[in-house]
Amino acid sequence: MKRNKSDVRKLARVGILIAVVIVLQLLPIKFGPVEINLALIPIVLGALLYGPLTGALLGVIDGIVILLLPGTGGFLSFNPICTILMCLLKTGLAGLIAGFIHKSLRKFDETVGISIAAFSAPVVNTGIFIVGVLTIFRGLFEGAAAEQELTMIQYVIATFITTNFLIEIIVTMVLSPVLIRLVSMFKDK
Repeated sequence: MKRNKSDVRKLARVGILIAVVIVLQLLPIKFGPVEINLALIPIVLGALLYGPLTGALLGVIDGIVILLLPGTGGFLSFNPICTILMCLLKTGLAGLIAGFIHKSLRKFDETVGISIAAFSAPVVNTGIFIVGVLTIFRGLFEGAAAEQELTMIQYVIATFITTNFLIEIIVTMVLSPVLIRLVSMFKDK
């Protein structure tokens, strides 16, 4: 009976995290042309609380929501298969890797494990997106880069790394202490 009760609690908590992921993805925060993915926060939290597979599940759900948003239309019409793969992989792997990092490092130091896991999610998410932009989706951004008289690398740095990545890293790292407290609260329950 005790086992079933804990399974139901875990399922309910993961369900809440799924709802938070969806809500945060549907309420986009924009800085210029770039959207910041605040849904990484519950993805990381799920990875910390319940492990890498839960982090990956939350990330994949986030990717599905991203695919359904109107802003993804340009990517989908340019290359639908790669768009689907990129959306599912970038956040799915962000959750999976954050979970594995935390699982590996928490034995040595819980705070360090949480901090590095929280740091890794935006690194993986933005990294996969940038690789996609520089390779598969290059044609979508070359015109914008040329208009600004920038190379593609300069455009990516100016548009996605300095704005998107740095803000996501700062938000995630500022919220790491909150994640630490939440993980501590839920651990014993």
